[in-house]
Amino acid sequence: MNKDKSLFVFGDVFAPPERGQRLVKADQAAGDVAYVSSTKINNGISAFISPPDYMMIHNKKLTLSNSGSVGYCFYHNYDFVASDHVTVIGLKDETVPLTENIALYLKPVFESMQYKYSFGREITDSRLAKEQLLLPSADEKPDWTFMENFTVNIKGNIRWPKLQASSSATLLSDKEWAVIGMGEIFTFLKGKRLVKADMQPGNTPFIGAISTNNGVRQLIDEEALFEGNCITVNYNGCVGEAFYQEKPFWASDDVTVLYPMDWWALNRNVALFLITVIKENRYLYSYGRKWTTDKMKNTKLTLPVDSNGSPDFSFMEQYIQAHFNLGNSQI
Repeated sequence: MNKDKSLFVFGDVFAPPERGQRLVKADQAAGDVAYVSSTKINNGISAFISPPDYMMIHNKKLTLSNSGSVGYCFYHNYDFVASDHVTVIGLKDETVPLTENIALYLKPVFESMQYKYSFGREITDSRLAKEQLLLPSADEKPDWTFMENFTVNIKGNIRWPKLQASSSATLLSDKEWAVIGMGEIFTFLKGKRLVKADMQPGNTPFIGAISTNNGVRQLIDEEALFEGNCITVNYNGCVGEAFYQEKPFWASDDVTVLYPMDWWALNRNVALFLITVIKENRYLYSYGRKWTTDKMKNTKLTLPVDSNGSPDFSFMEQYIQAHFNLGNSQI
């Protein structure tokens, strides 16, 4: 659906942002009102509480994490209160209802700002007020009707087929497992710094230390640094996020690139199995405790093994194939 778009200053479109209020866990009483904090999971909800009188209860508004998991945006069509690490956002035009469909359209627009901010550079009210958002427009105003219909059309095209696992698929509990160092199965390469000022639009995926869009921050006009069929792991930024890269790409210096050693072959199914295990180590690291290459080489993974005690990559591939029907993408 082609549509004219315009840049709108945040304050021209959205009501003055409302910062949430601090409520430490020790003071939280159980209840039925969602407490939205700066987490990027569970739609931003960290608890259900009975809020004290001084906390404002909101409904049908967006929240934007300004600290912690900076830049994550969620919509809430239920009663909620927000922590002081969260900004509550509503539309300036009170005649326009902030529906779920409009909110779902706005969510990736807000989250596209994430690359500008971090744990050390929060989204303050003053910075947010200066942001410009690219939105569908009509008569020099945001076209809310288009956003509503666009999301409705996307929802209408989504199909959720029921996947049937192969009856012969081996259960995870039926396998022998062993602890294996990442340095025993991968070779490690580092990405290369490329500042935004030197990036021009192109066709090469630029993999940054983000947690969305398969790690692709943008497409640039540079020769790819790395061949595809590998795994990228963020050692900085959104530390521990990992993705399978099928095509050639450029990786930032905040990203470590993992290739299989020459005695085994990687494909998409095996990569998806391994990524799940790799990401289990995220809790050990953070923006202030980077997952360096040396630490990554020494990280232990618990993997299914064959009768020789070696990683059973065939089982990993067959398990993903049988349970998720993803096919094979061996390169």
